[in-house]
Amino acid sequence: MADFSFSIPAQVRFGLDVVNRIGAIVSEYGERVLLVTEAILYEGKVIERIQGLLERKGVQYIIFDEVVPNATSSVIDEGVTLARGAHAEVVIGLGGMRTLSMAKCIAMTAPESGDIDDFLSGVRPKSKPLAYIEIPTTCRNPFMLVDEYLVTDSKDRVARIGQSQKNITRAVIVDPKLTVTLPAKYAATTIIDTLLAAVEGYISNRSNYLSDTFLAGAIELIGKTVKQAVEQPEDIRARVNTSMAGVLTALGLTMSKQGIGAALAYAINGRFMVPKSWLTSILLPHVMEYNISASAEKLVRIGALMGEETEAESSVEKAASGIEAIRRLIGSLGLPVRLRDCDLELDDMIDIAGTARSYDMMNYLPRAISTEDLYELIKTAY
Repeated sequence: MADFSFSIPAQVRFGLDVVNRIGAIVSEYGERVLLVTEAILYEGKVIERIQGLLERKGVQYIIFDEVVPNATSSVIDEGVTLARGAHAEVVIGLGGMRTLSMAKCIAMTAPESGDIDDFLSGVRPKSKPLAYIEIPTTCRNPFMLVDEYLVTDSKDRVARIGQSQKNITRAVIVDPKLTVTLPAKYAATTIIDTLLAAVEGYISNRSNYLSDTFLAGAIELIGKTVKQAVEQPEDIRARVNTSMAGVLTALGLTMSKQGIGAALAYAINGRFMVPKSWLTSILLPHVMEYNISASAEKLVRIGALMGEETEAESSVEKAASGIEAIRRLIGSLGLPVRLRDCDLELDDMIDIAGTARSYDMMNYLPRAISTEDLYELIKTAY
């Protein structure tokens, strides 16, 4: 068995209404808080709930709710200015994956003398970060438990993955009730997004016995509950399962890596502002097909975890059957199945292939891929 290391300094709290502990958790790290969030969460009164919980503990807070869909690094600079002016000691990220990455970047950058552009150009932060606490409102964030962030550079709209200070995240509070306000179609895409991350981590060359255990658990939970979570959004049991799948995926990715689908989705989303979760729904079957020659046994296992039964004899045939089952699932959820459905032009995808190939995660694929082959995969998905 290959050696591996495993460390999660952040405390992870999971459960219904566990968000009620936010005041006590924040108080362990300071009294002045910057709450980084997205304005849409006012609609479900999620922000008001967090405000009330902080006020009951006497925590001073300022709300920064300027993280809009497809926000870029310039928003981080605004948040950093606010955090510095308020002498914030704690940053809370409340929202989806983009908001959480931006909140992490604010906690990383505020104590430094420079701005986010310095770090996007490759400089590593040296100062002690502000305490960062994460409250996700969707089931997916592959960066939850690693010292990395994803940000679209405002200068060129390239999605960049960078390194923060070690152990920047002090606590993660996962309350499945916070995902209930998601519209059904958006919930479906975020669940499939989580599935892609789990599948790619499971077949990565960085995977090991422990990461496989976490990621297989995530895949199985998604297979059992994705339709229920979408068709019966009020069923809290389904939201608990998909939220747990998100945590298990994040745990697995502390040791393993995402792959082709994530890299392409990040690159396309950064440049063309197409929702990442739409892109991952389209790319997932194609990524699995590309890797079938190198990861047939694991892909067979993925099909079984998703509940697919097949009478095929060879591993490749069984894997192909599982991939078709996932394709049918995506279709049944009413999600886009072709990149052309997202108003993308194929000619624009040549540069996208180059950007995607530059990500570190592409060094751990079960089957190596060149920039030219990435473009061919894009054409297949188009």
